Amino acid sequence: MSFKRFVIGVVLAVALSACTTLGIPTAKTFNEKWLAAQTTDTAVLQTDIALLQAGKISKEDAANVEAQADNVKAGLDIARTIYENDQQAGQSKLDSVVTALTALQTYLQSKGK
Repeated sequence: MSFKRFVIGVVLAVALSACTTLGIPTAKTFNEKWLAAQTTDTAVLQTDIALLQAGKISKEDAANVEAQADNVKAGLDIARTIYENDQQAGQSKLDSVVTALTALQTYLQSKGK
């Protein structure tokens, strides 16, 4: 194993388990959940790049993950806008976006092994 692959592996491990390992409390309010999802979306994109560089996913796969992460970002913006007028509907939208984001995370974790 080359040093470069070792370093990428370490970066992946840190990115995939960042919040859990740091003991960051679980988000409870809409704003906390929204911010956590924004942070996770950024981590997904960073992990996507790291997996591509490590040769664990193809360019096409990486492009698909990036497109899905862009959809998540748009969904988060929509959830915030909806929440301003209807908190329950905004929370529901946020929950559905977080579900999609969790699926992306799970997929990348399976590729990072």
